[in-house]
Amino acid sequence: MTAAFDASIIERHGWRQGAVLGPELIVKARNVKPKRIGFSESDWLIVTSHDCDVVNKQLEKEPEVEVLRASVSQSKKLDRQQVWGRNPREMQVEVDDGSNGVIALSLKVHERWLIPREYLVEQAPRLVLDNKTRRLIAEWLAKRFIRAAFPSSFDGRWRMRMKDWVGLLQDQSQWVQGIYLRLSTLAELPTDRPYGVHLIVAVPATVAKAPEWARKKPELESLVSSFWEQSEPGIECAGVDAIATDKLTLADIEPYQRFDADWISFDDDSPATPSTVDMHS
Repeated sequence: MTAAFDASIIERHGWRQGAVLGPELIVKARNVKPKRIGFSESDWLIVTSHDCDVVNKQLEKEPEVEVLRASVSQSKKLDRQQVWGRNPREMQVEVDDGSNGVIALSLKVHERWLIPREYLVEQAPRLVLDNKTRRLIAEWLAKRFIRAAFPSSFDGRWRMRMKDWVGLLQDQSQWVQGIYLRLSTLAELPTDRPYGVHLIVAVPATVAKAPEWARKKPELESLVSSFWEQSEPGIECAGVDAIATDKLTLADIEPYQRFDADWISFDDDSPATPSTVDMHS
């Protein structure tokens, strides 16, 4: 352990997940980056380690933090295929540039590396991303490891209608916090054997308390059912249940898998994991 290391300084500086390195620390971080990763003078480096790891009092327990390279996009418009985490390898986000302006950053999931955590003692971050953006980046990275995996033969029976599925969820985004799907089997089935599916639509508890929810619930279930019925005979829909999140238990969703298209929630400003549950120490 370095004698100069003092975790309380890191905390006082305001380092946390989503903090952006200043120019002096960028120089140091570039010295330990993998050779395969390029870097330009305008690039940002964003801390992606969890808040608790960043400020951990013991250096030997958390000797390093992870940083993610972000390049400044030259385009004024974001690529719709790379927003809200829909692409598992590349993402674009709009952020405050620290000078009352807004810029677009391009991120690549493989352009990350570790730097000594001691560096953070030396100076404060250049800025810290807003809660929504840093949560989006964290969940985008996490999906590399926790996203659901479905049989290829199942995916092949519905993927050509992905645009319609995304359109349905976008139209109903006010009412949808998450989609969970249960398959009759995770085996690769021959074309003459159908997959059975059952879906749970997790509805934000706040909107489920609205007077129109009694009318909206069967309508939402019918819309989702109708989408999957169009995939017959290869896929048979066994039902759809729209359930408010305050009524939905872990036991209910244990046999289900989160069904990808999570970016719809972010697009509607309602991330799957609210930033209010963040841990700071």
